[in-house]
Amino acid sequence: GGFKDAYLNYVIVFVIIKQKSATLKVPLHRLSAQNNLALVGSAVAAGGLLAYMVHRRRQVKTIPLGEGWWGAGEKPLTEDDKIYPFKVETSEEEIKDLHERIDRTRYSDPLEDSCFHYGFNSTHLKKVVSYWRHEFDWNKQVAVLNKYPHFKTKIEGVDVHFIHVRPPHRENQTVLPLMLVHGWPGSFYEFYRILPLLTESRDGVVFEVICPSIPGYGFSEAPHKQGR
Repeated sequence: GGFKDAYLNYVIVFVIIKQKSATLKVPLHRLSAQNNLALVGSAVAAGGLLAYMVHRRRQVKTIPLGEGWWGAGEKPLTEDDKIYPFKVETSEEEIKDLHERIDRTRYSDPLEDSCFHYGFNSTHLKKVVSYWRHEFDWNKQVAVLNKYPHFKTKIEGVDVHFIHVRPPHRENQTVLPLMLVHGWPGSFYEFYRILPLLTESRDGVVFEVICPSIPGYGFSEAPHKQGR
């Protein structure tokens, strides 16, 4: 408030005057009136500048929002903003192609006793790739991903994927909207384990959750335009 700012200015001016006096190696009471006036003036100016900088840092900065277009080509006059159901699907041909590409992987020998000091160790990489090739059941994972309802919609020219999980309807409960957004690197799947906790009523409060895939991740389209 105003009192705090005034008090802060007073403290700043007092400290600056003390420092100036120490620099001149002259006690404050022995300075001439002209020196005192110049000293106080410079201290007030410096204190005011510092207080202004502190005040500026307290202000919340906002980014102006505008109509953007991140899709391919020119922005059309109208955009389809409908929401469409989406289902995760993978064909046997795609899985076969993935296996063939894994089988054609060529590895370089790691440096002796290097562990991971010079990048990902190729000896360990072979174990990881072997798991993905022979043990990981992608069809089973697809079923897990489709446990919750998936959707897609156009936002400023980009197909954005998201899951929308509604809580079971119960009387006398408060439903709050909640959006969970993953980071980099990551995906919407990170939230699957906590979704049951959020969508089950606790003390009459429950969440309706949306988890989008940020552009370029998961099943969301990547932007076609450079950032500004």
